Amino acid sequence: MKAPQKLLLAAAISASLATPVMAQDIEIYGRAHVSVDALDNGNDTGMNVSSNSSRLGFRAKHELDNGLEAFMQIETNIRYDQGNGGSLASRDSFAGIRGGFGQLRVGYFDTPTKLVRSNTDMFGDRLGDARNFTSGDNMSFDNRFRNGVHYRSPSKGPVSFDVQYSPHNAEGATADNNRTAISTALTYRQGDWYAVVAYETLESAVTTADGTVLDPSVVRVGAYYNFKPEWRVSAFFQSATDIVGGDRTVYGLGTSYRSGEWTYRAQFYAASDNDTADTGANMLVIGADRRLARSTTAYIVYAMADNDAAATFQVSAGGRDTRLPALAGETQTGLSVGLVYSF
Repeated sequence: MKAPQKLLLAAAISASLATPVMAQDIEIYGRAHVSVDALDNGNDTGMNVSSNSSRLGFRAKHELDNGLEAFMQIETNIRYDQGNGGSLASRDSFAGIRGGFGQLRVGYFDTPTKLVRSNTDMFGDRLGDARNFTSGDNMSFDNRFRNGVHYRSPSKGPVSFDVQYSPHNAEGATADNNRTAISTALTYRQGDWYAVVAYETLESAVTTADGTVLDPSVVRVGAYYNFKPEWRVSAFFQSATDIVGGDRTVYGLGTSYRSGEWTYRAQFYAASDNDTADTGANMLVIGADRRLARSTTAYIVYAMADNDAAATFQVSAGGRDTRLPALAGETQTGLSVGLVYSF
């Protein structure tokens, strides 16, 4: 074969191999979020390093006929603090299809109920994350469903609807479907307003001392309003039933204000007693961000959880890989300096 023919054949082979990749939109993304924290459990204080929901992910999408689009995502947790992480798909990982009918996907990812908290939380993945209270003390409503099937409706004006179902919210196969779970949300977005109401219920494997199998459920309501582009105020309410220890309510208020490259934040959360007296707590969090570049932010946060005599709420749980257990009745505090780099 002559040299020009060899070159032509090589070019044709290269073009054919490249075609599948060129026909798709593929993205590699991630976040490195690390912090140095002084954590006090009420008796002792220690210096800690934490990797906070750091991640590496891959996304792809491909246009199909009839206005449809196939898409997928694989995302894994990365531990920058201790050099180990989760399995390849330890965070939001799914495959699905979307079009004029809405969006349908299958996999392991945030539920509509979990998103109520994340969309109103002023300190997500930081010290003082709202999950310290919304999922503290045996309340587990910020977890991803295993084997999840999710449908999101197309928006009807400012309103959309989500429903996610798991026929078996556990590992492995099942012959009885006794671990089902469902999460739903009705969301309103219009201008500076965001409001959502969500409901979630789980068939659990938790059995009380008298042999009763608990099936936890929760109602969440969240909202925020942007008074100006620089100023946001948020509110959150949760009522959880059939959980270990008895029913409990949680509410929170938060605000953020941006001035130039600085953003100032604060939030307050409160949890009521359950069936045991003196099991409530309050959490106050304040902090400031300094934007160093579009991709990079440095911040400082101070958080305090004031526990009643029998309460064990934390400030370092939720979205963080380094957590300090709380001592009953003690006030847990923390001071955190962090860096977030997204790509």
